[in-house]
Amino acid sequence: MPKHITIAIPHDLGAAEVIRRLDQRTDWAVRRLKRENISVTMTEWVEGRRAFTARALGQDVRGNIVVAGDILLLEAKMPWTIGVFAPSIEAAAKHYAARLLATAEAA
Repeated sequence: MPKHITIAIPHDLGAAEVIRRLDQRTDWAVRRLKRENISVTMTEWVEGRRAFTARALGQDVRGNIVVAGDILLLEAKMPWTIGVFAPSIEAAAKHYAARLLATAEAA
């Protein structure tokens, strides 16, 4: 049975600024994940939503990034074989999201 996770990250930046910061730093995150043998592909933004696929251990994790005025949501659906790593995946996602949303000096 697939594992679903949703991570909510509150912010006070406004949706447009969050999207700008995510766009500005996406290459860094993708390169960093690639070093961990995780490949990531993403679609273009459509009304504050962007779909992604991450491939690790021969399995695909599919999800969405949803940006609203005061919250960033990361939603993912993963096969049960990767779902056992859900706590680690959630921790890594929170870490990367915080880095991506940080000011340029902190990132």
